[in-house]
Amino acid sequence: MRRTHLWISLLVGAGVWGAYFLHFIQAVRADDLSGLIWWFLAALIVAVGLEAAATGVVARLFRLRATALDDGPSLNAALKAGHVALMLVVVLLLGLSLILALASRFGWSLDLSTARMQAIAAHVLLGMVVVAELVRAAFTLALLPRR
Repeated sequence: MRRTHLWISLLVGAGVWGAYFLHFIQAVRADDLSGLIWWFLAALIVAVGLEAAATGVVARLFRLRATALDDGPSLNAALKAGHVALMLVVVLLLGLSLILALASRFGWSLDLSTARMQAIAAHVLLGMVVVAELVRAAFTLALLPRR
C-alpha cells in the first residue's frame, strides 16, 4: 500500500503541477500573470482531491492484503509522525507560497531585496522547520505504546 500511495502521489503531482507550470510559462511569455493565483488554487485543489480519491480507492481495494510494519511499534510511530511532520512542512510552504502569490496579485510589496526582509524571510522558514520538528517529536511520543 505504501508503494502504491507513493506512485499515486508521484503521478498526480507530476500531472497536475506539470500542467500548472506549463500554464505559468505561457503566462510569463504572454506577460499576463493576473489570473495565476486562481490557477494555483485550482491546481492545489485538484492535486489534493485526486490524490485523496485515488489513495482511498486503492486502500479500499487492497485493504485485506495490507500488513503492519514488522519492525516494531517504535518504528511505526516514527514513520507516522514523520509523515505528519512532512505534511505540515508542505502545508506551511504552500501557505507561504499563497501569501507571496496574493501579495504579488494585489500589488503589495514585501521588498525582499532589503536585508531586514531577507532576515525575516529566513526566520519564517526556520520557524517552519522548528514547528515541524516539534510536531514530529510530539506525535512520536504520543504514538509510542504505553509500557
